Amino acid sequence: MRDGRQVCLAVIANDKTTRTMIAKDQNIALLTVGNSALNNCDWTDYANYCFDREKGLRKEAFRHLDNFLKSTVNWTFEKKIEFVKFLFPFFETVEDADYGPFPQPLSDKLIKTTLIKWCEIEKTDGNPFRWYGKYYRSDEHLFRALEINPADDLARQTILSWWTYNIYYSVHHLPKGYIGEPFDDIKLGEKIKEQIQQLTKPELKEHWSKELEEDLELVRNYIDWKASGDLDFEKWGQENKRQTGYGLTRTYYYEK
Repeated sequence: MRDGRQVCLAVIANDKTTRTMIAKDQNIALLTVGNSALNNCDWTDYANYCFDREKGLRKEAFRHLDNFLKSTVNWTFEKKIEFVKFLFPFFETVEDADYGPFPQPLSDKLIKTTLIKWCEIEKTDGNPFRWYGKYYRSDEHLFRALEINPADDLARQTILSWWTYNIYYSVHHLPKGYIGEPFDDIKLGEKIKEQIQQLTKPELKEHWSKELEEDLELVRNYIDWKASGDLDFEKWGQENKRQTGYGLTRTYYYEK
């Protein structure tokens, strides 16, 4: 399930449990990243930030982080890239590693500027473009990553998650109301299908095709209802055995 919807529905389903699970995952991520950071003596303050943050010692943690960031001022550009290369694979493989281990000061004062400079000179490695594109919300960088490596499913799935969420957002209040322009969403759906077909793994194609079709079904049903002239979308759905909305699980008005 796509990131935006997953978070939204989980919170609706059980906000307290969700907060507990997120905190647990963040703490595991902090320990995982922190222990790995100990392998480089230049990253000790960052490791200690992770350990104190996991313990709930926020003030002490950010004191270590401040010391770490001050030490990076005199780093060579190559050393900064080394740290970025260390950090981002955790974001892509460890649950919630891009939360606690990636605080705003680290992002603003070291990571973002390093990625910008790296992308300006990089010609053959798509990673910095994917990382910048995902974490600093840039379609341009994601597509550049795909130019360098068309088989980069991580970059392509980030694009898919953003684009499919736009359609989901349009329909998620149905049958009460449609947010957006349905014919624009149909056009976007065609663009999404093109990207899905370029994924390298059949299971990913199947997953994203299912995600898309669930929402496009609602878009098409809404368009057909509007064309019918009927005043009540939900009643129209019942009478025509067509779906008009969903909540935590998709709800059908007829027996399968």
